[in-house]
Amino acid sequence: MNKISLSVTKTLHRNFYRCTIKDSSGEVMGLLRIIPALPLEKDEIPADAPDAPPFLLVIVDDADITAETLLNFEENVSVSLLERFTTETTRFKYCQFYYPSPAFVFSDSNASQPFVC
Repeated sequence: MNKISLSVTKTLHRNFYRCTIKDSSGEVMGLLRIIPALPLEKDEIPADAPDAPPFLLVIVDDADITAETLLNFEENVSVSLLERFTTETTRFKYCQFYYPSPAFVFSDSNASQPFVC
C-alpha cells in the first residue's frame, strides 16, 4: 500500500467536506467530496428497524486513476479516510465511492481535464 496524505476542509454545507489526496512525493492525486452518512438516533426509528451503520460517501471529483490502479486507489483512500473520520463516538464501517459520469465532465465547458477512469 502506498503512503498518501489527506488534507480535509469543511465546506459551506453541513457535513460536507473537501479532500485533497497527495502521494508520498507530495503530488496531488485527487480531489474528493466526503459526506459522512450518519444513521438516525434509535428514538427516531421503529424498534424493529434494521441496523444502519455509519459510512462515508466519497465523491471523486478528479483523480489520477486508471482501471489498473482503481482498487489500490480506493483501498488507500478508504483506510486513510476511515482513520481520519473515526471519533470516540462514531466509527465509520466503510467508504462508498461515486464517480461522476464522464458525460457530465465532457459536456462541462469549464472542465480543465477530465480524470481517467
